[in-house]
Amino acid sequence: MKKITYALMGSLIFLLVMAGCSDDSSDGSKDGGEKVKLQLGHALSEGTPASDLIKDMAKEINEKTEGRVEIDIFPNSQLGSETEMLEQVQLGTMESAAIMVGTMQSLDMKMAIEDLPYMWKDIDHAREAYNGEFGDYLANVMDEQGMKKIGYVEWGFRHITNNKKPIVKPEDVDGLKIRVAQSKLRIDAFEELNALPTAMAFSEVYGALQQGALDAQENPLANIVAPKFNEVQKYLSLTGHFYNTIMMVVANDTWDKISDEDQKVILAESERISKEVQVQNDKVETEYVEELKEKGMLVNDDVDTNAFREKMLPVYEKWEKDVFGEELMDIYRAASGW
Repeated sequence: MKKITYALMGSLIFLLVMAGCSDDSSDGSKDGGEKVKLQLGHALSEGTPASDLIKDMAKEINEKTEGRVEIDIFPNSQLGSETEMLEQVQLGTMESAAIMVGTMQSLDMKMAIEDLPYMWKDIDHAREAYNGEFGDYLANVMDEQGMKKIGYVEWGFRHITNNKKPIVKPEDVDGLKIRVAQSKLRIDAFEELNALPTAMAFSEVYGALQQGALDAQENPLANIVAPKFNEVQKYLSLTGHFYNTIMMVVANDTWDKISDEDQKVILAESERISKEVQVQNDKVETEYVEELKEKGMLVNDDVDTNAFREKMLPVYEKWEKDVFGEELMDIYRAASGW
């Protein structure tokens, strides 16, 4: 009788052990640390601080998770425009992306708030806002679209280049054929200046400038230097009219497959590069201007930004009423510094 009892107990123990084994990494459960491979696409030019550090982040995550999380980076819109990449993440054909916040309006128009002109009093207020309630609000909007925000990466203030003349006052933009990103608010803002804005994918801009289909474009300095716009543009005016941030996202379904431990690694690495990008951006701003001067561009920094802001302010009231609502705008205003 004892032998039978011992045999039954042994069998029970064996079954319990096997059941425990079925919960390890072999079945792909989250707690077991399933190996996850992600494609991360973005539109940033290689050689810029943001692009280079996203690549470095992927390398560090792979090493620190011992290969459980592998991220393949596809820069320069290799996987499509920002809008197309967002759609791919939402459809599940791509797992991750680093997309300009304003472009995310294709999924929810509230994300267009980043495209309000001259919305931050200075860069410190902008950075603090994305680290606080304002950044959390936008992250929650994207979570409702099925995407987990893993971090923000600064892209910076945007400036105007063109082939006509230096841009000093709002009247200098009158009639200028200027490329803007695919954002209705940006179009509205430039139309307040009587410019002729054209929405166009970044990958098409150089050719359009070269062929004369456009007079001008606007981008952060890093994205003026890297694609060599100095070859097809004569004037750089430091207008600083928009401030852009990249949101790095992972599809919620993919994020849920990653173990808690590996999620912490990803978030820590994202925070690391977010801070480092800001440091490098501050360091290279002057270098970029000097480089463009050396390459023949005529640079002016005597822009009447107060006049530009006053001229473009009507879009604030219109978009608060029609799109953003009082709650989001109150969060923004509390952080703006104005």
